[in-house]
Amino acid sequence: MENNSEKSAVNAAQFAAYPTLSQLNVEKNKQEYLKMFWTDQRREMENVIDFKSNLLLPPNRIKKIMKTDKDVRMIAAESPVLLAKACELFIQELTLRSWLNAQENHRRILKKDDVTDVIMQTDTLDFLLDDDATGGSTPSVVPFYVAGGSNGHT
Repeated sequence: MENNSEKSAVNAAQFAAYPTLSQLNVEKNKQEYLKMFWTDQRREMENVIDFKSNLLLPPNRIKKIMKTDKDVRMIAAESPVLLAKACELFIQELTLRSWLNAQENHRRILKKDDVTDVIMQTDTLDFLLDDDATGGSTPSVVPFYVAGGSNGHT
């Protein structure tokens, strides 16, 4: 079984196989990339024999997080596995959209601002906006918490 870094490298290689953003119309190309991404994901999931062993996020960790809710008593065995896959797909799509934003701005380095821009531009990511943080004038994005970093908090 591969470790997570090897799986991440494989996923990164999948994105590298797509044509560069400058080759097509920017907005049309973004939609084409997303369509290819979801087509590839669907094809991959249809061909997986052992779904549980093919995950980047550990279902046991997700189950542990689920159990922190006092209202949760029993968890079906499939639930953490499905949540792990859903989280994985969410992270991959957000990363792809952010990468396309970086390329649109003629950069090859992904920045926090790319993720923030994507969140603010994508209606389905509205839940990540924090309307209360600025008093309602301009919504801000829920802060990112990076392991080992302070993120402005002491």
